[in-house]
Amino acid sequence: MRVGRLILAGIAAFTLITIVSFFVLDKKYAVSLAIIDSSVIIFAFLVWLNDKHFHERPGQRVFSISDKAFVDDVIVRQMNMHGITEVVNKGNVIEFYKKGHKTGEVRFRTDEKGNPIKIDNKYVIEVEAPEYILHNIDHETWSIIGKR
Repeated sequence: MRVGRLILAGIAAFTLITIVSFFVLDKKYAVSLAIIDSSVIIFAFLVWLNDKHFHERPGQRVFSISDKAFVDDVIVRQMNMHGITEVVNKGNVIEFYKKGHKTGEVRFRTDEKGNPIKIDNKYVIEVEAPEYILHNIDHETWSIIGKR
């Protein structure tokens, strides 16, 4: 949140400089600064909108993993990097919380008896999390596959 305030302060300072430039500089330079300033404001607003409405949008991926350690090595680490404050392991479901709000979960697909399904010695998991975290998990998964 501190970075956002710093950016907002920078935009406000630039806007103030632009207003002062109308009294100090030649009109063509002041108008150029005003165009740049309005472009920066519009761009910052669009980035904020994207971050607020689309960046945190939940998504889902299905993975087949050979080892349950993948969940700790990749998924939990990626979730922690993005501010998860609590991890609750409920057996076949692992839930992630950020400041008391559930932000994601890993669910092992199970058979009728509640045992995790193994196909070709691989577990099938469903990961539900914000898209930007899923994107990072995808990249790390492909990185692991590329190293083998």
